[in-house]
Amino acid sequence: MPRKYDKTRRNATTEAIRKRILESTIHLHSKKGIFGTSWKDIAHHADVSLATVYNYFPSLDELVPACGELMYAIVQPPSLDDANEIFANAVTLEDRIARLLKTLFDFYERGEPYLEVDHQERTLPAVQEWEAYLKSLVDGLSQIAFQPIQPDRRTVEEIGALLDVPVYLSFRRRGMSRIEIEQTVYKLLSVWVVRPSE
Repeated sequence: MPRKYDKTRRNATTEAIRKRILESTIHLHSKKGIFGTSWKDIAHHADVSLATVYNYFPSLDELVPACGELMYAIVQPPSLDDANEIFANAVTLEDRIARLLKTLFDFYERGEPYLEVDHQERTLPAVQEWEAYLKSLVDGLSQIAFQPIQPDRRTVEEIGALLDVPVYLSFRRRGMSRIEIEQTVYKLLSVWVVRPSE
């Protein structure tokens, strides 16, 4: 008697292979960059055939967004919907700044292996979408954090630039720990925005 076809098992196997390819790709992208990683590299790292990688992801247009979804799940960025929880019981502006920095820099620390983007990678639509999301997140949380002093749009942009991922990564490349970065940026914001006339 022929063995009954088990669609559930096949689907689980297919999903496991897909996930293995994506995990390998994210790892390689973090080491070599998107354009420095070949399909052959991915196949070797994922221990699958080159044809299998192409079968799941024929081009960067399919691969990069899928990697983005998995990376999002791994690094768990905050959301503007979390603002009430983030700033709950933060009485002073200094408290709100401390909460803002902790939230963003906790996220950057989780995502550090994956957040570096070069000029060429910025030409990819999925990367542009991710960077636009990060900008809106940083600007939105900054606007909420500094609400007590009602910053204008220009001030929010300036704060956002200081809190941007490349700035954080630049500090890290200079050997600063995540806590040291948080303390430094807190001092800068406290002097520049909170007490500008002192």
